[in-house]
Order: sequence, then C-alpha cells, then structure tokens
Amino acid sequence: MTTPEEAPAASPPGGGPYACPCCKLLTLEARGHFQICDECSWEDDGQDDPNADEVWGGPNGSESLTDARLRYAQYVTTMRATDPRSAANGGPGRWRSRPRRRRS
Repeated sequence: MTTPEEAPAASPPGGGPYACPCCKLLTLEARGHFQICDECSWEDDGQDDPNADEVWGGPNGSESLTDARLRYAQYVTTMRATDPRSAANGGPGRWRSRPRRRRS
C-alpha cells in the first residue's frame, strides 16, 4: 500500500501554473499528467521528493529525479546565465537533460 508521502504528485489540469519537480520553475499546467517541462525537459509522471532517488523508468528512462536535478543544476551554473533560450531568461526553454536524436 502506498502512503500519502509515496503517492505520485498530481493536480487537476488548468489549475496551474505548477512548479516542475526538477527545475522548480512554474512551467506545468498540471502535475502528474506527463507534461514535459519547457525549461528542463523533465516529463512529469508524478515523481516528487519522497521518491526522487528512485528510477521509475517510463518517460524519463534511466534517470532519477535527483539525477535530473543535478544535471539541471550543472546547466544553470554553466549555461543558463548566457542562454537567451532559457525560460528563466524569458525564452521559450530549450535545455534538454538528455541528447535528442538527430533527424537525418
């Protein structure tokens, strides 16, 4: 049985904006509805702090929320300040936690 602390975070669509569990920016229209954050590309499957170290697989592959947060923190300290595409700098958000496949 899942305790309230272990239950996936969820909220109804349209009540946002909600903070992304990875980058903490207000980029989500709902929590736990598999929306992809425009800033850090975390797909919100409801994973949150109580389960941050677990790898749930699914939309975020082999990356735990903790790993994604560390990767995003590294990006913030090295790139975001000079990256006009970052949502934190008023851009649409383009940072990706994993390389995307190039289309040929």
